[in-house]
Amino acid sequence: MTHHLAEFKKTPLAAITLKTLQAFLGRKAKSELSRSTVSHLRWDLRAIFKLAVAEGYAQRDPSISLYIPKEAVTEPTRAMTAKEVQPYLAALNQRERVAASLAIFAGMRPGEILGLQRQHVSEDCTSVVVAQRLYRGDIDTPKTNSSKRKVAIPPKTGALLKEWMELVKEEPEAWVFESENPKKPVWRDNLWYRHMKPKLELIGLAWANFQALRRTHASLGHKAGIDPKVSADQRGHGIGVALVYTKVELSTRAEAAKHLEESILAA
Repeated sequence: MTHHLAEFKKTPLAAITLKTLQAFLGRKAKSELSRSTVSHLRWDLRAIFKLAVAEGYAQRDPSISLYIPKEAVTEPTRAMTAKEVQPYLAALNQRERVAASLAIFAGMRPGEILGLQRQHVSEDCTSVVVAQRLYRGDIDTPKTNSSKRKVAIPPKTGALLKEWMELVKEEPEAWVFESENPKKPVWRDNLWYRHMKPKLELIGLAWANFQALRRTHASLGHKAGIDPKVSADQRGHGIGVALVYTKVELSTRAEAAKHLEESILAA
């Protein structure tokens, strides 16, 4: 909300028009914010005015026709290679290493990871139940339509999780990733910007945020020959989205192209 407050903090709702909002998005797009960030700003504006109209603070919703400016930069999407995963995890402290492992090897979203409580983790740490997610500091329903999705945890990640669970409070409602503020889960941005990114910058992997970790799960799973439907179910989305998340390495694509060429031009 930092961008919105800086722009509209002292502006009455009645004075904000579609032209005003579109110009705001246009300036943000030209400031080289990513298309994804500009899209989130638009989504926030839609949510704000929808609530304002519903609560009677505004008579109309000027955000309905907002669009993402063409100047918004689309960032190239990347996924880590298998060789990058181990140094990535080794650079992190225990708590962050467990969270990153759940993202890379179990395909969990950051909000799902940070929304975990002791009661959601099996005693042997071979599975967790996604019953909720942490979204901007609030507990919300899971993004996946099917509630209480069960996620399989592979052995080495399970061992890391089990070791970490020994430090988690015994109460069923105890947060697995508690913040410095007792009885509250750590926020994703705090975890990333304060505890993960500074350490990853030292090894050149600070670009690999939680979105990249999810793509890494999809891409390395594809390379390992895991059934796309199995991988998609593990991440909690449809097969179509799974294909979007999958990033195939250039060497793999080169081998596939060579194989295609040779199969046609073999003579």
